[in-house]
Amino acid sequence: MADERDGGCARHSARKARTLPAWRSVTADPRTRHRRRRADRRTRTCGGPGTAASSRLCRTSKPSGRRVIRPRAHVDALAPVYHGSISDAELAGLGFRRDQVIDFSVNSNPLGPSPAAIAAVQAATWSHYPDDRATVLRGELACREGRGVEQVIVANGSSELIWLLATAFIDPGQSAVVVGPTFGEYARAVRIAGGVIHEHRATPEDQFTVDFVAIEALARDRRARIVFICNPNNPTGVLASIADIEALALKLPESLIVVDEAYRPFVDEPRSSLPLTELDNIVLLRSLTKDYALAGLRLGYALAASAVVDALDKVRPPWSVNVIAQIAGLAALGDEEHLRRGRDEVRRARAYVTEALSALELRVLPSAANYVLLDVGDAGMARSALLRHGIVVRDCTSFGLPNFIRVGLRTVQECERLVAACEAADLASIGAPQCGAVSGP
Repeated sequence: MADERDGGCARHSARKARTLPAWRSVTADPRTRHRRRRADRRTRTCGGPGTAASSRLCRTSKPSGRRVIRPRAHVDALAPVYHGSISDAELAGLGFRRDQVIDFSVNSNPLGPSPAAIAAVQAATWSHYPDDRATVLRGELACREGRGVEQVIVANGSSELIWLLATAFIDPGQSAVVVGPTFGEYARAVRIAGGVIHEHRATPEDQFTVDFVAIEALARDRRARIVFICNPNNPTGVLASIADIEALALKLPESLIVVDEAYRPFVDEPRSSLPLTELDNIVLLRSLTKDYALAGLRLGYALAASAVVDALDKVRPPWSVNVIAQIAGLAALGDEEHLRRGRDEVRRARAYVTEALSALELRVLPSAANYVLLDVGDAGMARSALLRHGIVVRDCTSFGLPNFIRVGLRTVQECERLVAACEAADLASIGAPQCGAVSGP
């Protein structure tokens, strides 16, 4: 009898499981029944598969099955920042391999990395964590610059230092000033921190000369926490005087004056900027990726008052400077002859490019850096025309300069190919003003 009752109950349960909705099946555990009940309710509300209702998005469901979490409002509103070089996809679309083009959109030592740095990297091992403080490299930089180690911080390129400055010194709603047109990461870092950017913009009519009186007035009016000055400026190549920067820092004691000197090693100027670091509100940013051509490894440092360095160190991600970058940086610093030869090559290339492109009736603006700015009328068209000849240049539209391209100075031999491509593409006919080189100071 017990067996018959058990069997009868089993048969009854089976029939019940077949006829009732799946979520009510007695064979399912409570969690399974709960999930099935919710699915059954959505089906009855929104329609089953293939019905008209099922083609509409059900109010209780999401395509991904999860709620979309939005970022902070000011992050959501950020526009992308464009940089130089060219992607493999764009090259492939033009039928080029990377080794078939010359990249003038990147501004670095035309001789490439030091052979000493290359050898050090090849001999390196990276199975261990890097020294978080980059102690040896930091000490070497402090010794070379004549500063205490407490005034030096090493980072993953000077770009990371820009972000650390915004993180450490900008509260939401606070202001920062940039001197434009310039490198886009200053503004992006401030906006991500929740700050507000105010730009003093130099103009081509004034050869992009920096107006320090206007900068001081803007910084005072907006109570700027940080004033960013790229010196020499990217992309214009304009060099501000050390005296003007020092005077600005003295007049704005409540503002941090950040001077980005990524391209200063290529400047022909006898006066050192190091005395500026005696002021507590001055930060000098230096990049080893330009003068030592270590862009792929990302390496830079800052010189500042110890209190500023300490603040940056507190917000710095751990191990941000990898083992290879630290080893390569030390080796590169020891090869001063390689850097000297790179500077000499830039000096020769600058003179050659200015004269040769002026002869093609292209307007070449004066530059103190290892790149020059050309007025070509339509930057996008000029870049495309040169790409067809295997030459990559920087379209400066993203800087707010749609008439200009920037040309990084490489070896004189490579610059000869640039000039030939400009002539073959008839770059002057694209819309550049018919005038020669603008005489600079």
